Amino acid sequence: MFFILSKLLFFLLSPITWCVIIAIVYFITKSKKIKKTAKILGISIIILFSNSFLYMSVESAWQINPQRLQKTINNAIVLGGLISFNARHEGFFNGAAERYTAALQMFNAGKIQKIIVSGGSGLLLDTVDKEALFLKEQFIKAAVPEKDILVEDQSRNTFENALYTKQLIKKNQLNSPFVLITSAEHMRRAAAVFQKAGIDVIPYPVNYNVLPDRTYNWQDFIIPNFCNFYKWQDLLKEIIGYLVYKVSHKL
Repeated sequence: MFFILSKLLFFLLSPITWCVIIAIVYFITKSKKIKKTAKILGISIIILFSNSFLYMSVESAWQINPQRLQKTINNAIVLGGLISFNARHEGFFNGAAERYTAALQMFNAGKIQKIIVSGGSGLLLDTVDKEALFLKEQFIKAAVPEKDILVEDQSRNTFENALYTKQLIKKNQLNSPFVLITSAEHMRRAAAVFQKAGIDVIPYPVNYNVLPDRTYNWQDFIIPNFCNFYKWQDLLKEIIGYLVYKVSHKL
């Protein structure tokens, strides 16, 4: 039930969804007061959530800054969310592919000895395609020995990532700490969930939406960018998800 509610929440967190709801209210109501309120609210949402400076400021504050690994860590955990599947169940890397390349670079550099890939299917209706299994194949193709890859392919969200990964760690008697590799936007929530589960992790954020110490251009302040609507949806998902976990699981 929690998984289904999280998917519904994700839909409701989109500024586009808000604008659609406001537009529907505007056209079906006969009240001039409600129409005026809806118009003001709709315009305000468009102005605020299309502003690049506002989005990048919040995103930058939310993201975890990168850390330099000073010593060799035995194991790394790579979270799913970087693979998409087509109708023929063929897997492809998406925009979060740096999670994979970062782990591969660490392994080749001798900084990690084992790679744990965690991720089943995050879709409501598709439970066939497993990200972790696809990722294992890609690591093997990149010359990572199969014995050095551990797979957790049952999780559907971050909480289950930690839950099932902990079981895998215990089963294989792996020692902490673990390098946790995921997108910078997702890292704050992921690291908190894993720490709460009793897994000592060192955050290694990748795939930054806003580069650390980024400088702003004048266009960022005044020119609307409606791509930010989709970016806000993902960011709000992380912020609200973190707060929900904090309340329900007491992070």
